[in-house]
Amino acid sequence: MSKVTPMMQQFFDIKKNYPDTILFFRMGDFYEMFGQDAEDASKILGIALTSRDKQKDGGIPMCGIPYHSYQPYLVKLLKAGKNVAVCEQLEDPSKAKGIVKRGVVQVVTPGTVLDDAALNSAANNFVASVIKEGNEYFTAFIDISTGEVYLENSVDAAETLGRWSPTEVISMDDLEIKGFVCSTVDAKLTDESSAKRLQEHYEAASVKSLGIDKKGFSKALALSLIYFKRLMIDVRLKRPVTVAPENRLVIDSIAARTLELVENSNDGSERSTLFSILNHTKTSMGGRLLKNWLLNPLRERQEILRRQEMVEFFLYRSDIRWEFQNLLSSVYDMERITARLLAGRCGARDLVWLKNSIGVFPQLKELMNSSGNPHLEETASGFDSLDGIHSVIDHALVEEPPVNLKEGGLIKEGYNKDVDEYRTIRKDSRKLLMRIEKEEKEKTGIHNLKVKFNKVFGYYIEVSKSQINKVPDYYDRKQTLVNAERYIIPELKELEGKLVYAEERLGDLEYTLFSELRDTLAGYAEMIRTSAEIVAEMDVLISLAESASLYGYTRPVLNEDEDLVIKGGRHPVVERNIPESYVPNDLFLNDTDSRMAVITGPNMAGKSTYLRMSALVALMAHIGSFVPASESSIPLLDRIFTRVGASDNLAGGESTFMVEMVETANILGNATEKSLIILDEIGRGTSTFDGISIAWSVAEYILKEVKAKTLFATHYHELTDIPASVPGAKNWTTEVREWKDEVIFMRRVVEGTADRSYGIHVAKLAGLPDYVTKRSNELLTMLEKNEFGADGQPKLARTAARERKVIQPMLVFDDSPVVDELKNLDINGMTPLEALSMLDKLKKMAEE
Repeated sequence: MSKVTPMMQQFFDIKKNYPDTILFFRMGDFYEMFGQDAEDASKILGIALTSRDKQKDGGIPMCGIPYHSYQPYLVKLLKAGKNVAVCEQLEDPSKAKGIVKRGVVQVVTPGTVLDDAALNSAANNFVASVIKEGNEYFTAFIDISTGEVYLENSVDAAETLGRWSPTEVISMDDLEIKGFVCSTVDAKLTDESSAKRLQEHYEAASVKSLGIDKKGFSKALALSLIYFKRLMIDVRLKRPVTVAPENRLVIDSIAARTLELVENSNDGSERSTLFSILNHTKTSMGGRLLKNWLLNPLRERQEILRRQEMVEFFLYRSDIRWEFQNLLSSVYDMERITARLLAGRCGARDLVWLKNSIGVFPQLKELMNSSGNPHLEETASGFDSLDGIHSVIDHALVEEPPVNLKEGGLIKEGYNKDVDEYRTIRKDSRKLLMRIEKEEKEKTGIHNLKVKFNKVFGYYIEVSKSQINKVPDYYDRKQTLVNAERYIIPELKELEGKLVYAEERLGDLEYTLFSELRDTLAGYAEMIRTSAEIVAEMDVLISLAESASLYGYTRPVLNEDEDLVIKGGRHPVVERNIPESYVPNDLFLNDTDSRMAVITGPNMAGKSTYLRMSALVALMAHIGSFVPASESSIPLLDRIFTRVGASDNLAGGESTFMVEMVETANILGNATEKSLIILDEIGRGTSTFDGISIAWSVAEYILKEVKAKTLFATHYHELTDIPASVPGAKNWTTEVREWKDEVIFMRRVVEGTADRSYGIHVAKLAGLPDYVTKRSNELLTMLEKNEFGADGQPKLARTAARERKVIQPMLVFDDSPVVDELKNLDINGMTPLEALSMLDKLKKMAEE
């Protein structure tokens, strides 16, 4: 490379500290990118790629974006998985001597972005920090956009990460976690240094006072704090919440995906998910909390009952529910505003939104207090309406402040006397200029004299060439034009000084005052967060009540006798998305004679819907929601397992059947008698006899060893003998009626067994050619009659070949004693034993 310019050398010096990061290099009104950064960014952003002067800088590729509207470009790069370092000019270019000083002021990664434009308002944006100690993984999930921290440990890091879906995963070691790429953070942490870092961050006396009882958690959380500091992100996190299996119903990533809790299996969106049905929240905070509840249901009876009672109250007091919803519609995303406030990155509009949100808090508090509901009254006692914060912001900021904080226009009139004075000077400047212009016209007699302004010369008096003979001596010439002369006078120069000074001072002073306000409010962040959390919970409970009202849900009973009873159960998503009326179904599982339901029946008759319905009703009961059933009684479960559908992991070397067996092994190894297991078509990925054997033994193992409540759907009709062989199982089937060559699926699940699967009927519905379905029925008839030839094919195969006039190869024996013996056989008169003896004899004759 040829010798580069000093400015490009500055770029390279800064860039070497950020090798895996796109550097936004501020040059005037643009952020420029160079070299590989430019090539990568131009493709992602769809902007033109140019190059620096080849003579000076060797033809370095470059591209640029406007600095005042960089956010959309930043969002695109983050969504493409890129990290971005923002390098600013650290001094005024007009006052700089030589190259302008520049430096990186922030590094933004997909997991640490704070801008709303780059965030999903209804989803958390987690960074996962993973530490491995022994055979256990300790993970801290941190959302810096809300301040939330969750701690969880397990022996399967991939499963834990899969359930939380972090945007970034970091580790102190070079960990290999299936399905995730971990970025290694160079840090050396001991138990003592980790504890100290946490104590300093939280200003806590000890780590135990934070509720952290395992040293692995301290290291994981401390590592994340180191990472944020290196990215120059000033965070203040909420107290960590330990997610422990004893106080929650565990939903692993497979179950969450199978049940389509927050993402559907088609395109990964929220459409047609349980979340989409239950989400009537009015705030972004409520939407995120509802997702959290769905992925982390409770096992704490008293808390579930508290939620149920509040949902019930809001259900029957629709007047209060509607009034709450109306007020909540005015609440912005206070959690994320507070995070930006603490990081020193919130704008004036953020604070106005915060003020407007707090503006409805007194009414919310009054509603709680006057509701007559003891839970709401108790909630109100811990709810701070934040009147003081509202007053401070309202007094300081205008209602519609500009986006740019350094251009003025932020501070309300009357807040600061200096701001008011500078604004008066600016406001009155036009009048003063008009006065000077009028006075000079009168003094000089030059009637076309004009007082004007431009950025180069400032304020000046312009006189046409025809009138310059009237110009007095105290006019100082500034510029000569073709048709005019420009002058300056002492009075105008003095006014210009005041105006320029006022403009500069006004912008600086308003920004200083705003920064002071921001710092002051940051001291009340915990109060704001506490009130925001209460608002979010109210929003979710009201949303659940709204769902119950709209869709006819009922309150489930939390029983202690371990029976799982659902009467008139409906799948909450399917019933909202089918044109015909939904057919409800019942379920009864207990710990004695009905731990397992073996479910047979045709494809498309509703088995899979029934299985998922049962799991979703149980899950909804564990978040405190009402459920889609006429009546239900649900025990406290510890886990819900699912093994449904066909999927593979070819990239990982696992076939569909291997994935099925791995997931089944996980269920058998981790389920307990307090679990609910949903199994659909175990053993279908291998040969028939293999599959039946595996499915039977899996069912037998669950019944004898695991003893979990299980719904076991299968097309292997042989499995309907399980209830007769192993205690604790019952047969159920999807009801089907046949009428005039038509098959009618009744969508009802009843006790009994199915003798047919009607797969060919479903194939016909799917649009397979008539030849295929007709031929399938012919072959099925032969197979069901066990009509096979000596070659192992159905006899119909040879018949069909003759119908197509295809000549089949034949073995011809001339003058063979075997042929003579066959001709003389009385087949109809032979016993099976005589036939076998004759077959052995013929075989020996043929071999001679």
